[in-house]
Amino acid sequence: MARLPRLVLPNQPLHIMHRGNNRQNIFENEEDMARILNDIAESLAKADCQLHAYVIMTNHLHLLLTPKDKHELAVFMQSMANRYVRYFNVSRQRTGTIWEGRFKSCLIDSDNYLFALYKYIEMNPVKAEMVKAIQEYPWSSYHHNALGEQDQLITEHPLYLALAASKEERANHYRLMMDKMALGKMNQKITDATLRGEALGNESFQHWVCKQTGRAAVLKTHGGDRKSTKYQNQVG
Repeated sequence: MARLPRLVLPNQPLHIMHRGNNRQNIFENEEDMARILNDIAESLAKADCQLHAYVIMTNHLHLLLTPKDKHELAVFMQSMANRYVRYFNVSRQRTGTIWEGRFKSCLIDSDNYLFALYKYIEMNPVKAEMVKAIQEYPWSSYHHNALGEQDQLITEHPLYLALAASKEERANHYRLMMDKMALGKMNQKITDATLRGEALGNESFQHWVCKQTGRAAVLKTHGGDRKSTKYQNQVG
């Protein structure tokens, strides 16, 4: 079966997940973490894309990114991935790929789901039981978005900017909002949409995406175990 084209629309945010081949650790120490952040910065400078939230885990990363268009997204992702592969292979005296095929992504209905994505991304270290409190983990955008610490990687989304007039007020509002927000079943909904390459949004948004792209915004379900290897790798 032919692979469906990736859902990308100009200036519409995407949730992106890219992980190590066979889920191996590819960010093993602080030097690796710092390097991928530098590679992200260099790649943002090359491409017309804006980064709103991120987290770097040991074997994968999550990004909330708004690209100008599909071409600019490709420029950014290829630059970031290739830069890090070269560094990783040289530092380990190895060759070959480290990424697990194509990156996974879902198109986001920003009016209804944007801040759920912020929390989904930034809470990853807590969900993985790497830290007890989100602020303890240094390799994410939470320190910028919730604590007001400057992060040069971040371009604040218009909806984030609309939270309050000043930077301090926005950070405080964001932190309180994140503390109160309970994702619940939304966690699985975001995961499924990302693995399947769908549009995450209400019916009106999905209809608009379908009209704009000429492909289904949500894939038909054919059953099967969502935790199986076959399911995890069917789309993306």
